[in-house]
Amino acid sequence: MWSKSFAAIVGGALLSASLGINLYLLLPLATDSRLLLGLMLAFPLWVGVMVWCYTSQNGWQAWRRCAAGLLVSGGVNALSMI
Repeated sequence: MWSKSFAAIVGGALLSASLGINLYLLLPLATDSRLLLGLMLAFPLWVGVMVWCYTSQNGWQAWRRCAAGLLVSGGVNALSMI
């Protein structure tokens, strides 16, 4: 249980931050609106990722889920900054 909790807290925070950056870079709104929307959605995204990690069978699967999501989200971040 502790391994899933650690994956949910750390991996979930990294993944929710990366998803927030995706929202900031991809939404066609004013800068202040994008920042406000990112701040409002950061915590619900983190909770969603944490629930996704807790539904894993073990800690290793939770880390793989976070890593896969972070890899995809990081790729979208990298492509959006070009």
